[in-house]
Amino acid sequence: MVKKNEFIWNMLGSFIYAMFSAIILAICTRANSIEIAGIFSIAYATSCILNAIGDFGIRIYQVTDTNRKYTFSEYLSARIIAILIMVVFSIIFVVISGYSSTKLAICLILVLYRVIDNLSETYQAEFQMNNRLDIAGKSMVLRNSIAIIIFAIFDIITHNIVVASILMTIANLIIFILYDMKKIKQFNSDKIKIKIKEAKDIVKDCFPMAIASILNVYVINAVKYAIDSKGDNTMQTYFNIIYMPTFVINLVSIFIIKPFLKTFGDYWNCGEHQKLFATLLKIIGALVAITVIIELGCYILGIPVLSWFYGVDISLYKMELMILIISGLLYAICNLLFNMLGTIRKQSYVSIVYILTSLIAFILPPFLVNKYNMMGAVLANLLIMLILCILLAIFLIIGIKQQKNKLEEK
Repeated sequence: MVKKNEFIWNMLGSFIYAMFSAIILAICTRANSIEIAGIFSIAYATSCILNAIGDFGIRIYQVTDTNRKYTFSEYLSARIIAILIMVVFSIIFVVISGYSSTKLAICLILVLYRVIDNLSETYQAEFQMNNRLDIAGKSMVLRNSIAIIIFAIFDIITHNIVVASILMTIANLIIFILYDMKKIKQFNSDKIKIKIKEAKDIVKDCFPMAIASILNVYVINAVKYAIDSKGDNTMQTYFNIIYMPTFVINLVSIFIIKPFLKTFGDYWNCGEHQKLFATLLKIIGALVAITVIIELGCYILGIPVLSWFYGVDISLYKMELMILIISGLLYAICNLLFNMLGTIRKQSYVSIVYILTSLIAFILPPFLVNKYNMMGAVLANLLIMLILCILLAIFLIIGIKQQKNKLEEK
């Protein structure tokens, strides 16, 4: 089970990581115009989608590999392959995107920031495999908090988000070298070697999860892209502001889910399915309870607090805020089900679900945003999360039944 020290540091690290975009956007909004903040937010969303390629679903696979099928060097080799693919796709994307020079520069810089994040993820997974999730949490605290401070200082001084983003990325790299790469020596005394053959096997195993991870980020940001094409930068900024409370729910889901990934793998690989399902239900119950509390808090204080924090009046969007919080709960449950399907090695099911949902996300948001503006964006987000949640639940049930049938045949 997860130790108290591990849980606390994971909570702190996950909190800063989850709030990173909210804080950076707040700084950007206050230090620059609302239009510049809208450009930054869509560039950030684009970098998140491209980052999913570098993620490749490797951490879930790595942490739940409790039988140690692959070594750390092999997982790191696979991650490097995924990152190279991400960089190539990023260059192609920004070239054909038609972005302005500022938006293009910010997008590429943020992709480089994510390259470092992805490398760190592999190290963090190894720390967790050795029951030292606290070290992974400290890494997230150091890298993201220092990056935020550097961005804030230089954006406020220069009012230049390109310069601030570059220096933030450099700070992230320095901390990764000085902390993550130093700490890994405690658990991996062997010289790290690039192992192409084994890395290819991992990439092949994780490919369906990679497809799902990429589409997952697209699904989350589909509404923002609809606003980008059918709305304007000002609407983009307002939507991102009222969307921020959903990060609290996502934050809580990270607090709870990430420490239990190894436990999920242990339960599944040892055949203790009842304990696995009981834990799953408890987590969902906790997420529902916390969402109710957040919903009540935002009903009373959400609008004045967010308006003060961002320096923008959002009093017209109280109903939209309430609806988005429900979307946040659905996404948190989706995140849990996503991890469960990876744990039971039903990666192909995950990719099927996200392909289907992405088709809906491509069609629905532009229509609703064009017709109902901000309320259309909010409703589109809610419907997409609901569809995704239902599909993941259905395929998880199918996967579990198939596994039980295999066990009975043996």
